[in-house]
Amino acid sequence: MTGPARYQVLPPLQEAAYRSLRADIERHGVLVPIDVDEEGEILDGHNRQAIADELGIDCPRVVRAGLGTDAAKVDYALRMNLLRRHLGPVEWAGAFRRLAEVRGVSLGGKGGRPSTNRDTVSQLAAELGVSTRTAQRRLRLEDRLGAHPDIVRLLDTGEIDAHRAEVLARTRVFEDRRAAARPPRRSRLGDIDVRLGRFQEVLGDLADDSVDLVLTDPPWAWDGDTLSLWDDLGMFANRVLRPAGVLLAYSGSGCLAEAVLRLRLHLVFVFSGSLPLSGPHCEVFPVMARDASTPILFFSKGRYVPRRWFTNAVASPGPEKEAHPWQRPLSNVTYYLERLSEPGELVCDPLLGGGTTAVAAQQLGRRFIGCDVDPGAVEVTLERLHGIEGSRAIKGHLEPRDEEPCG
Repeated sequence: MTGPARYQVLPPLQEAAYRSLRADIERHGVLVPIDVDEEGEILDGHNRQAIADELGIDCPRVVRAGLGTDAAKVDYALRMNLLRRHLGPVEWAGAFRRLAEVRGVSLGGKGGRPSTNRDTVSQLAAELGVSTRTAQRRLRLEDRLGAHPDIVRLLDTGEIDAHRAEVLARTRVFEDRRAAARPPRRSRLGDIDVRLGRFQEVLGDLADDSVDLVLTDPPWAWDGDTLSLWDDLGMFANRVLRPAGVLLAYSGSGCLAEAVLRLRLHLVFVFSGSLPLSGPHCEVFPVMARDASTPILFFSKGRYVPRRWFTNAVASPGPEKEAHPWQRPLSNVTYYLERLSEPGELVCDPLLGGGTTAVAAQQLGRRFIGCDVDPGAVEVTLERLHGIEGSRAIKGHLEPRDEEPCG
């Protein structure tokens, strides 16, 4: 490029930000001088200069001599923008990454890989007056949101926060996969049996008193159709669980009372627990509360017969939402599978979601049967299970499709 845009290292300001800067300059003039090199090329302050030209007012300049090469000037321009300009987190990460490239170092990341070069990140972050943790968080956002420029724009302009941006991106990815999903109606992988459809229908052949543990995460909502699932789940668990078998169900805080009331019609209440949640918490505005944990309900078929100690509040390292928007942390599910079932016993999840219960059962040597009405959820579950098997020939373990896949 030539002229004043030669060292314009960042995209132009968003229209609202440009208008705000123009109004401020119109009121107070240009308070921060424009940085130029010995030849008058603008290094920092392109927007201020453009606005001053529009308004026909003077724009003070400071010559930054001795920078030498174009690379050094780009380095300077990037540092000034990172230090002075109010950048959204993803825009900041892009400038930060380019600064590292100008200096000939790699941060890793991009293409879904995490930015792992901590030493370089720490050094540059300290130079720019931000913490290593902040820099890494912004780089991760860039990695995760790079394929969604519209979500990036909302985040960088402050219309949504980082947590909401990541939720939107994950949901979009899952919705795209759901639209393209064509899983078979039934799949077998060793002792793992995964089916497509409503559990009230596709698990009807499951023998009475045959399941040792039902571990599931029903949808959280307050409408009648969703709440009725708890009735169906209670009846289903009462039929398929062996005597003293356990139902463990995650619940939303808002529907907890209904869940308990409906399950008690069919099962015996044993205990309650919770999954502590890290990171940003959901704000429930009607009650002015921040939901920082997920309730867990323990019920049994008849009198509960404990087999080993368990803790009712087991924290996990952090949210795991790569496979499904409502995915439960694998470490939490694994903990309860180990304590509420034995190797070789049958575990059932009639509402698969992201398939974490199936994955944990496969890893721990439990037999498993489960289903979901959502083709996308079934597809994700099968992908996770196949990933554990590695290079095994998966097709040999799939039953023939006796019905058309769900569209």
